[in-house]
Amino acid sequence: MAGLYSRLAATGIRKNGKSYLPYILTSALMISIFYIITFLSANPMLQSMVGGDGMTMILQLGIVSAIFLFYTNSFLIKRRKKEFGLYNILGLGKGQIAKVLIHETLFVYLLAEIAGLGVGILFSKLAEMLAAKMIRGSLNYSFYVDPIAIIVSLILFAVIFTFILLNSLRQLFFTRPIELLHSESTGEKPPRTNVPAAVIGFILLGFAYFMASVIKDPSMAVGLFFIAVIMVIIATYLLFIAGSVVICRILQKNKRYYYKTKNFVSVSQMVFRMRKNGAGLASICILSTMVLVTLSSTISLYNGIPDMVGDRFPHDITMTVGDTDELHSDEIIELVNGEVEKEDYTPKNTSVTHNMSFYNDMANYLCGIKFDPQEVHFNGEIQPLDEADDNIRALGLELGENDIAVFEEGTKLVTANSTLKFGDLTLNIIPISVVPESVERKNFYASEDYVRMYVRDLDALKNLYKAQAPLIKMCEDALKEAEMYGGHSWGYDYSELKVTYGFDITEDINEVNRVYEILTHSGNFIDQLRKYDLPTGFDTKATIVDDYYGIYGGLLFLGILLGGVFALAAALIMYYKQISEGYEDAARFEILRKVGMTRREIRAAINSQVLKVFFLPLAAAGIHMLFAFPMIANMLNIFDFYNVELFGLVTLIGFAVFGLLYVLFYKITSKTYMGIVGANEKKERK
Repeated sequence: MAGLYSRLAATGIRKNGKSYLPYILTSALMISIFYIITFLSANPMLQSMVGGDGMTMILQLGIVSAIFLFYTNSFLIKRRKKEFGLYNILGLGKGQIAKVLIHETLFVYLLAEIAGLGVGILFSKLAEMLAAKMIRGSLNYSFYVDPIAIIVSLILFAVIFTFILLNSLRQLFFTRPIELLHSESTGEKPPRTNVPAAVIGFILLGFAYFMASVIKDPSMAVGLFFIAVIMVIIATYLLFIAGSVVICRILQKNKRYYYKTKNFVSVSQMVFRMRKNGAGLASICILSTMVLVTLSSTISLYNGIPDMVGDRFPHDITMTVGDTDELHSDEIIELVNGEVEKEDYTPKNTSVTHNMSFYNDMANYLCGIKFDPQEVHFNGEIQPLDEADDNIRALGLELGENDIAVFEEGTKLVTANSTLKFGDLTLNIIPISVVPESVERKNFYASEDYVRMYVRDLDALKNLYKAQAPLIKMCEDALKEAEMYGGHSWGYDYSELKVTYGFDITEDINEVNRVYEILTHSGNFIDQLRKYDLPTGFDTKATIVDDYYGIYGGLLFLGILLGGVFALAAALIMYYKQISEGYEDAARFEILRKVGMTRREIRAAINSQVLKVFFLPLAAAGIHMLFAFPMIANMLNIFDFYNVELFGLVTLIGFAVFGLLYVLFYKITSKTYMGIVGANEKKERK
């Protein structure tokens, strides 16, 4: 008897190849992706790379792609219910049909695991090499198979297929035989026009678009982005399910448009099925938007690394010294120059800048640093105006000895005639509230807890440093008292005068790294530095570049992986919709042909319907991306990415490429749809 169930299962899979083959291929692809993810996550070579640890943690998120198997399986069960109903009428009990389902599930699982693990193992090394290239890590070219990844894959997908089987059995046992036979035509009553749901969808979408357009502060954009995303998702489903029906009803009332053959048929068909299929179209739209957002942002970050590094680290080597108002750093700079010259290099394109940084709200409070009339604790830094870059000086600020310019955007701390109390020193605040369009905004980044300020010159900055000196002991005593009574240490750190010295030496990156090693590891040089008892650190642009590629390369790899999964999911939903709707529409178009519609008119009506339905999600995804663009661009500022033009270009190219792929897959699935719809006509001609 078991042989009968196996034969019925194999026959069912073979006869329903158009439905089962994509399902098996999808399952195999999900298994291969999961194997590669697990392989990379446990790979000791990857973990040793710069940025590898961060990438392996976020790669685990790829597991969620397996949920798409449940969605694709739902189309299969819908197609098979009629067949199961026939089995039931012909004498097979539901228990026996369940055994057929068990065998089918087992066959699909085994085929998917064999194909998926084979592909995963085959391409795992390629994925490792791609990840290593993106994050610029070194790689051992030996090939090996990860047995743990295989075992985890077998167990995980066995669980997933078990739940899929249980869901299928639930539908089988809780559906009457007559309902199984007519399952393809159930639930197809024309939907009622749900105007309130459509209105709610429009309101939610409008509010989300408004948020994305007006929010300029990067930190606020990050906090509200996910709220806006949730609103857009809810609105998209409401508009595709309810709003589309409302629009179809409006089109039906437009007599000049509606009473044309192709429009009459296509609009009638759409309003008849949009309630049932609107969710699928909304899913395609959301997944398409996710593809665009994921790939455009990660590709932009990766390609923007040279600009980001150049903005933050313009020199080959940068030294930072925590100094005092006596500026011993001048002597340290001379010491560094002498050490570099010993290696036959002369520091060039040198720059020396000063600033005071504030790290802790509690220290600010204890040391009496506050805005007046409002008491506000803040973090930030103060710089001399004459050392600022060209964009800052382009503002044309004129500061007196007791003036301090405060960049206001994002902070909203400054009120009219406000002052800044710094110990016993009170400064008049000159607010920078408007940034000219000609000035790059990246130089004015500020948030609710970070303030950038400018004083007239270095002497004014040194005066601020001296003003806090009598209060330092008070801060230290307060800290000790807090810790004595079990209080919080608050991460205490009072304001510190910092000197940054940057210089270039050669375009040869290996030589730059060699000089850097001497400055950071030469015993004689380090002993000389220790005499000054000042905190001193060195950075090289090469090291920073490696760090950036480690982080953003990992993000790009994840973006490509997840973008591919999202695109695949959207394509599968399109394919199964075309198949399911093709079988549903075949009988309807056959009736229309018999009552007088020509083949040409039917084909025009079909094309009109398919074009309206399947290009609507792409258009909606483009609109979502257009309105989300400003918020995403602001969020990228957090990563030191300010090249809006590059982000815009990448987004446009990404949408164009995705649109071409969308059209290509539409043509493939549309051909399948037309083949199903025209099958009856071909049979009749024979």
